[in-house]
Amino acid sequence: MKTVKSLALSIVGLLITTTYAIAKTEPYQMENTCTGTWPSYWQDVNPKFKDMWEGQSITNAPTAAWDDPVFQLSDKYPTKPVDDRKAQKWRDKKFDALFDSSTDQKEKKKLAEEYAWHVMRYAQAGNINQPGQLDFSVCENPVRAWYHIPFQTYDAMSGREFTHGLTREAPVTFSTKDGTGTDQSTMWAVAIYNSTAAYTLGQIWQSDGTVNIPTDDITFFEGAVIAKPLFNTSTVAQLPVLKNMPAWNANISEPEFCSCKPESGSECTLVEESQQCPRSYAQWGDVRLLQFDIAVKDSRAPETNWVYGTFVADGIDKADVSEPWGRISLLGLMWGNDTPPEGELAYSYPNNPRENGFAEEVIIWETVDSLNSYGGSADMRQMGHLGCNQRLNGPADNANSSCMSCHGTASVPDKNQATPPLISQFSGQTKQCVAPVINSSTAGMDRSGDPATVNDGISFADIDSLYFANTGAGVPFNMTVQTPDGPKNVMANDAPIYADGRKKWISLDYSLQSSIALKQWMQWQANKPQHADKRITDKELRRNL
Repeated sequence: MKTVKSLALSIVGLLITTTYAIAKTEPYQMENTCTGTWPSYWQDVNPKFKDMWEGQSITNAPTAAWDDPVFQLSDKYPTKPVDDRKAQKWRDKKFDALFDSSTDQKEKKKLAEEYAWHVMRYAQAGNINQPGQLDFSVCENPVRAWYHIPFQTYDAMSGREFTHGLTREAPVTFSTKDGTGTDQSTMWAVAIYNSTAAYTLGQIWQSDGTVNIPTDDITFFEGAVIAKPLFNTSTVAQLPVLKNMPAWNANISEPEFCSCKPESGSECTLVEESQQCPRSYAQWGDVRLLQFDIAVKDSRAPETNWVYGTFVADGIDKADVSEPWGRISLLGLMWGNDTPPEGELAYSYPNNPRENGFAEEVIIWETVDSLNSYGGSADMRQMGHLGCNQRLNGPADNANSSCMSCHGTASVPDKNQATPPLISQFSGQTKQCVAPVINSSTAGMDRSGDPATVNDGISFADIDSLYFANTGAGVPFNMTVQTPDGPKNVMANDAPIYADGRKKWISLDYSLQSSIALKQWMQWQANKPQHADKRITDKELRRNL
């Protein structure tokens, strides 16, 4: 049998263990994990899913001329809890020090890089370079089983495409050195879940094709791993860092983030969306790997029990790495939000993290500088912009947030299909990560450079205290602040409004994809049987930089 090529990564100085060596220490009987229970992509041609796209223009279905593999959703979830501890080298006691506040920054950096690469090698093993399989197709992984989340298939604008299962994530705008100085593009991504994480998914998405919508907070088990490669629609000429990176010919809509204009009303119908934003694997160019996110359930992470990491494209400096999926570098690792003390603002806390470090994360500043070297003079549109006060966030993410700030909002939609905004900028409430104007406490500018004002009496410090809190694993996201007049819910309509009268958000334990998928399922159920003519009221996910 062939071995997967080693990842010669000089930044860490570690060689990847071959997938078959791992298989010898952890016996695994391979099985096909793709059952067809759930639609594999938007406009899935399986007859039992046809009513999901009735009346739409069909541009996301393989034709008789298509002779390459078609994406299949991996959904044969484990029926019993799974602990893959023996294969998870990051769980070694040596990494306890990573989460110890007394560990110095130099040692934390070393541990963070080794920890993150252990996770990356674990995620790549058996998912790349398999004969007759597309990378990350995951249906028949010879090393260990991996799975997808169902029902990111109802939204005509962002639903999975049929070649690789990519979903449309967000528009991004980067500053560039050449051309107009500005590059507008779109991110497309596919997430995979290991068996430990997939067991929890299976408690929601049943094997008979029904959905068990959680009525109480859920939690993932120790050792759950989610890995997500994110691809960008820009060209190498626009973003040189994409040179030599893995590239996929995907069936996507316009590279600059196609938007729909309704013929009447405020929102497009699914039919209008399918007509105005058709998909094409022939008209558009390849998408290329720009970012690769990982998330790990690790109880050593104080308060959150999660560790989030981001790798980024490094195709020029690592051009000599023979394995294309190894041409990435760690941007950072975080296990908390470095929450500002009461009354302090996230934009300035902690003080000078580049020099002093963070308490709950590690940023690889050499990677930041390398990303920024490819950009123009617009700081917050450079690829290494990071998040609020340089908390960890990747090139595809919003400069006002952080990985964990965003994911901590993950909640079961209420009966109005409402969820906490991923970032307060996506709502009408006071914005987060704002630097107030001198001599003012009610006006300022957020880190993206947009003006901000205090709304409904919720101060900038109030909103930061919510979005940069360390939300516990399986703990409801808090959208209530304390005021002189008592507790105040910052959301409109006093959400959440659950059918059983529950007043707190139902936690999905940092799983934003679960929240998005449940919302799309609820939309489909609410709009049947003639949903094709219904309006989609959920706004598109936008993470403008």
